[in-house]
Amino acid sequence: MKRSYLICFLVLVLGSVSLSSSAEQGNLLINPGFEKADPPGWGLYGDATYDTETYRNGKQSGKAWVWDYGDGLFEQYVDVIPGMQYKASVYVLGKPGDSISGDTKAWIQIEWCTADSAIIGDSVKSPPLAGASDTWKLLSTPAAIAPPSAAKAKIKIVVQAAKKKTGGSCYFDDANFSPLPPM
Repeated sequence: MKRSYLICFLVLVLGSVSLSSSAEQGNLLINPGFEKADPPGWGLYGDATYDTETYRNGKQSGKAWVWDYGDGLFEQYVDVIPGMQYKASVYVLGKPGDSISGDTKAWIQIEWCTADSAIIGDSVKSPPLAGASDTWKLLSTPAAIAPPSAAKAKIKIVVQAAKKKTGGSCYFDDANFSPLPPM
């Protein structure tokens, strides 16, 4: 009888350890909802800011825009484990009237980096948003395995104008960068 209780107890403990380690493998981004005016984690480059009028959840979103050549972007470094599989996603909104147009596109990407932030390998990009949208759309990279020499990933959310006389803006919210369970 004591043995059955011991087995049940062990199964319960192992199950809770498994659940807690699964919970720890959630979103690795700091401030994925762009909720702070100056958050730790996100770096803003080009024409990028925080917006309190348009958001999917919370009370803010990130907004980036471009005119002619160039880009606006948010980026954040995250520690990774080589050989582990990851995926990045973000919700994007291109409001009609101010949305990206022409050859301007928006996407999220993963760049693998060494411990000293040198980029290694090719970036992994989501399919781009290329025009106006009345609703928030999820952009997501394919699953990607961190290379053997990777220590970090740089998550970039980009709006880019490829040529003159194109531009516009996009809003971003609820970004995610998470490890995937082993196959």
